[in-house]
Amino acid sequence: MNKIKSFFSGEIADLKSSVGKLEYASWWLLRMLMVGALIYKRTELGPGFDMTLLQLGLNLLASFTITLVRLILIPKKIVCKLPFRSQTYLNVLIFFASFCGHGLNCIHDVASWDKLMHLLTGFLFVFIGNELLRMFMRSDDKMSPLLQTFTAFGFSNIAIVIWEIFEFFVDYYWPESCNQAYNIHPDRDPWFFKIFGTGAQNENQWAVFDTCVDMLCAFLTSVMGAVILLVFLHRKEKKQIVIDMTPKETVAV
Repeated sequence: MNKIKSFFSGEIADLKSSVGKLEYASWWLLRMLMVGALIYKRTELGPGFDMTLLQLGLNLLASFTITLVRLILIPKKIVCKLPFRSQTYLNVLIFFASFCGHGLNCIHDVASWDKLMHLLTGFLFVFIGNELLRMFMRSDDKMSPLLQTFTAFGFSNIAIVIWEIFEFFVDYYWPESCNQAYNIHPDRDPWFFKIFGTGAQNENQWAVFDTCVDMLCAFLTSVMGAVILLVFLHRKEKKQIVIDMTPKETVAV
């Protein structure tokens, strides 16, 4: 029992030191919005399975990602150090991609909403990567701003590629996912055309072309994110150098 109390008190202390009160309140605001969107969509769509409800439900669960991972994988020391701040960046994506995209129908009503989401994703993945880097660093470890930025930028691009590969095959084998990236006609198209042919039926794009454009959008904003992160880290390092060089006052007793 003492170990359990000690664990949860440590988690709460880590949460308070990592995330501000308003920031934490925004987590619960998003979760309430997602619950509201689920109830509204269930009322609007009626009984039965619908992909929109599944997507909203999974994204509601994703708003608890960091907390759930830290609880489920307690013995894994590195994973347990997942920074809480990462959840804020994830929540921004969930808000725009899921609540606005599926809950408010922006994905259908706003032109190129999917491309806007990939632009936002590439940008935020850089900062998520920078947060995750802290899992592998001790409190006294130091890393140059350039190396830290390069690592975060690398994470962003790896995450972009993995997501696009996942999206490609999910949409290919599960057209009901509603991404509309694949408009397959098995009776008309040869097997290779099913993979490299028809894409995004609303935009009349080829499948691979659609995937590559998504990657390019995310890559461009990840470069922007890396530049901003590098400037921020350089300024933070300079401030720390000034603090370290400032003579500390001594009090005579």
